[in-house]
Amino acid sequence: MANVLQSVSQNCKPMATVSAKVFAHHQKLDGTFNVKVCLYHKRVRKYIDTVHYVSKRQLDGGYHIKDKFLNRIIESSLDKYREMISQLGPKLQFFSCEDLLKYLEEKEIDFIKFCTDHIAQSRKENRNGTANTHRTVRNSLIDYFERESVSINEIHSKMLYAYARYLKSKRIIVRKNQFGKEVKTQEEGLSESGLYNHMRDLRTLFNAACAHFNNEDLGLYRIKHYPFKKYKIGRAPLTKKRNINIEQVKLIRDCRVKPGSRAELARDLFMLSFYLCGMNAVDFYHLREKDITKRGRIDYNRAKTQGRRTDKAFISIKLIDEAKPILKKYIGTLSKR
Repeated sequence: MANVLQSVSQNCKPMATVSAKVFAHHQKLDGTFNVKVCLYHKRVRKYIDTVHYVSKRQLDGGYHIKDKFLNRIIESSLDKYREMISQLGPKLQFFSCEDLLKYLEEKEIDFIKFCTDHIAQSRKENRNGTANTHRTVRNSLIDYFERESVSINEIHSKMLYAYARYLKSKRIIVRKNQFGKEVKTQEEGLSESGLYNHMRDLRTLFNAACAHFNNEDLGLYRIKHYPFKKYKIGRAPLTKKRNINIEQVKLIRDCRVKPGSRAELARDLFMLSFYLCGMNAVDFYHLREKDITKRGRIDYNRAKTQGRRTDKAFISIKLIDEAKPILKKYIGTLSKR
């Protein structure tokens, strides 16, 4: 009885097979046929296109390939698929035929493309601050490698050490301005705190790639290395306090500037932020008349953190008399400017 149950159990194990197929109705206009890989799993068939094409003289009457040289090449490709399937072991039972097809078709991960997609998703979630810092990292990687496609396997510990030296050195970068023209600028090397922030953001992007491509539940790891295990970012360096005194605030408040100039805008927004307890420029940008209450307060949601807090980062600030003329000057018009 035990032998019978064991035999039934073995017969119930999910099997997956791959084979080369050529179909008569898939003939191209030039008379050739594309060789396809047929994946059979759980009584379902799926097909993978290959780069191989055959003519009718390379086929027998049953549309089987009779070209020995081509058969050896195709068989080598099939063996790679079989090896990938064998490596799954017992996990294979959790794969549908569609899932297995995606697994076999997975290509090398382009880290730059992943960063681009991740940045776009951050913008959809209104996390523009995070998207901007991650865009800086992506652009810097493109500068470092001098190409817009970088394999995830090229991000390793030795590369990180070399990359850190690159970031701390002077370098020429090329960027497009608001008119679409390329502009070359010389960048100074990053400070210790700047390097820390940059490498921390790179680590965040790498971790996001691991979370996206790896499946810990099934024990499947497309990204098998972790360069930050050897390359240590460490703690953020202490920065010097840059608080200004009241005399410096008065100098900014009372300085004479050209009306309509950027200097005027900088002075006014600095003082407005001072009067409104450190309100950010992005929040001035979105501020409207409706945000000023009858109680003489400004109610708004802080753009930087509203997506990370349950109260949507709601803030209410008293509008003091000194701030009113500046606010009246810019509210609703700053975004147009």
